[in-house]
Amino acid sequence: MYSYREQIEIIEKIVVKDGQGFNIDCPFCGGRKTFGIARRDGKKMWHCFKVSCGIKGVQSAGMSTSNIRKRLAGIEDKTKTKKFLAIPSPLGDPINYPAAIEYIKQNNCYHAYENNLVPIRFDPVDRRVIFFNKDMSGAVGRSITGQVPKWKQYGDIPGILTVGNGSIGVVVEDVPSACAVSLLKDHVGCALLGTSLNPLQKRQLRLFSKLIIALDKDARGKSITLASKLEGTVETRIVFLEEDLKCLTRPQIRDLIR
Repeated sequence: MYSYREQIEIIEKIVVKDGQGFNIDCPFCGGRKTFGIARRDGKKMWHCFKVSCGIKGVQSAGMSTSNIRKRLAGIEDKTKTKKFLAIPSPLGDPINYPAAIEYIKQNNCYHAYENNLVPIRFDPVDRRVIFFNKDMSGAVGRSITGQVPKWKQYGDIPGILTVGNGSIGVVVEDVPSACAVSLLKDHVGCALLGTSLNPLQKRQLRLFSKLIIALDKDARGKSITLASKLEGTVETRIVFLEEDLKCLTRPQIRDLIR
């Protein structure tokens, strides 16, 4: 186990700009892309999500001149959309926690979990099922005990969180719905995890040959707005859901989307 001083000696060699966060190979245990480091609000934060490593810490790093000026002027940094939360530790395989597996099965995520279409872990302390993005730079965690907030975001997820492989993208609100979409061959569930479409998400969605926007019928206005931003660059159509995708069977999802 590395002492805090030894951690600092290594961390100080990793250059992180103010407001930046990314994942790299862990300099302590060698885990591939398991080490998350970010710099926010004058602090440098790091964490290895690999259970056998568990390295984590916070160090004062100072703020950039531009951010100090914004603070003094009372201007909110528009690039900061969510508070950074370190990826929790320890994390376990859901298969070892009956309640976690039950949630995964009940919410149409088991196919994605079993086929490694999305990295899924379990936080036994906070009792949350954790869904990671592809490069492991961030994750969202769903409480299985009903605690508030229902969802938490960890690390940085600047784009969409995708589940599955294929050329047809299906835009949904949350990760379990994206997992449900992955039941269909050649379809990828694209979880927005937010209320607006940022430039990076637009670029990612335009890589698909076809797009289906499948939001709840109450989100009619949002669906139309999303489609208007994507039409002309990729074939796009809208499906208004009467039922949540994570509550449907594979044939029901196929019939609804196709």
